[in-house]
Amino acid sequence: MARVEPRRAPRSVRVSRAAARLCALPLCMLGALAFARPVPMPLPPPVPEPYPVDAVMQRGVTLEQAIAMATRQYPGTVASARTTTRDGRVVHEIRILGERGRVRIVRIDAETGEFL
Repeated sequence: MARVEPRRAPRSVRVSRAAARLCALPLCMLGALAFARPVPMPLPPPVPEPYPVDAVMQRGVTLEQAIAMATRQYPGTVASARTTTRDGRVVHEIRILGERGRVRIVRIDAETGEFL
């Protein structure tokens, strides 16, 4: 029996099939990205404060006392008050809204009670 060679597709059809495969690859990758979940990033470890705020508060000036001191010195309405560390010291920062609309930031050392 004679061996029959399979017919090959014309060159233009072969090229278009190859082009279709190349175009399908990025589409498949985009489809996979649509179902991908974002990987959660781990949180950085917390930066320890040089002095624990609670330890200083036991022997120093409380935030309420600092607010009273600041409003006696600078009359007005307290807009905000917080305790932070500044240059290695625990400091109370009080923002006071004055009578003429000026905001004044008063800083009081939490350990000694002095104005900074």
